[in-house]
Amino acid sequence: MNKIFGYARVSTLDQNVDTQLDALGRAGCDEIVQDKITGVSTSRPALDALLAQLRPGDTVMVARFFRLGRSRDHLISLLGEFARQGIHFKALDLGVDSSTPAGKLVLQIFAALAEYDRESILEKTRAGQMLAKAKGKHIGRPKGLDAEKFAKVKKALERGLSVAETVSLTGISTSSVKRYRKRIDKGLS
Repeated sequence: MNKIFGYARVSTLDQNVDTQLDALGRAGCDEIVQDKITGVSTSRPALDALLAQLRPGDTVMVARFFRLGRSRDHLISLLGEFARQGIHFKALDLGVDSSTPAGKLVLQIFAALAEYDRESILEKTRAGQMLAKAKGKHIGRPKGLDAEKFAKVKKALERGLSVAETVSLTGISTSSVKRYRKRIDKGLS
């Protein structure tokens, strides 16, 4: 038998969930879980427990749309996962119901807007990288190798020191020491 699960959340300790609980109770939830989370915490134990028990055909209901996720992206991710698992979603404040064609449309619009936002950020990042490159600025790890550091690593390894000992002695990062050791093992300089 499919169940309707209500979820309520407040983000500060001085708020209460009474209005959310009342709305969810009147809407006919079989079970209501609640999280009272401070602004710095990302842990939502009641939501995690709820997500673990959901089955296809169940419904997750919230009194306020944005109470479900930690952020817009988290909310969109949860809604996408619900759709893949055959779980319905209802938000009472917006009248969104994923079991109806109109509700599906609204959720698809939200997902499309989130995707547009992500693509826009990526496009701006790429444009900034291309501009920096055009101005001759290097992005990422420095090219090639640092001859002075390479010589130090080579000398330490020739003396039989381990990677950890070489790092400790020279102050060169573990990843660089390992990268230089690979070059030395291959006979490259």
